Amino acid sequence: PTPSARGPVSWLSLALTAATGAGLVVWYDHLKSQKVQGIAAAGAATAGAAAIGGPFAGLVKVGKDGATSPFSSDDLAGAGWHLLYFGFTHCPDVCPDELEKVAAAVDALAAGDKKKGKPPLALTPVFISLDPARDTPAQVGAYVKEFHPSMLGVTGPEEAVKAAARAYRVYHARAPTGPEPGDYLIDHSIITYLVSPDGRFVTFFGKQVDVQGLAAAVWERAAEWEKEHGGVAAAMRA
Repeated sequence: PTPSARGPVSWLSLALTAATGAGLVVWYDHLKSQKVQGIAAAGAATAGAAAIGGPFAGLVKVGKDGATSPFSSDDLAGAGWHLLYFGFTHCPDVCPDELEKVAAAVDALAAGDKKKGKPPLALTPVFISLDPARDTPAQVGAYVKEFHPSMLGVTGPEEAVKAAARAYRVYHARAPTGPEPGDYLIDHSIITYLVSPDGRFVTFFGKQVDVQGLAAAVWERAAEWEKEHGGVAAAMRA
């Protein structure tokens, strides 16, 4: 065959190889996402609710006015409902998408739905950084303001962050993206945790749940919990 006859076959082979490689990358990301989701799911399914959540301390909370104060698991008790999300401020897309979803669900729950008999439900969204090396209190404080005025930003020393992540069975690991020490992303569980007014884990929601699904599920679980505990006020007094 002449060189011109070989050319099209060569380019076709290259295109097929590239397409196959791209497909494998997409499939790998899909499998990794399933694995990350499965870690949290397995923890809840095999160990029960008590296996997720628990005491942690040594973190720093950034309030609405930018002021900082100590933050621990004790701050989740006696202060109403909370939605926790673990992530990092340098996250290119997943964290912003999830935090926007959480913020929208918080607003939907605060408004209630009279037609469906759902009274307003107040929740405080909390963002806990898994990247304390880069996520200073100022960085986290500025970040959460982009999503919701009531969102709390939490960071702290590395060991304290690891302890909080362990308490909620959060998978996280650095994924280098370049030669410099600061060139990395954080692979982590894409999970939102619902915490009751007594500071205990109730349930979690994965990435596949949309705003409407998240709001509806939170309202349902909160209504069940409050019925069992005699309402939020009774639970907070106990």
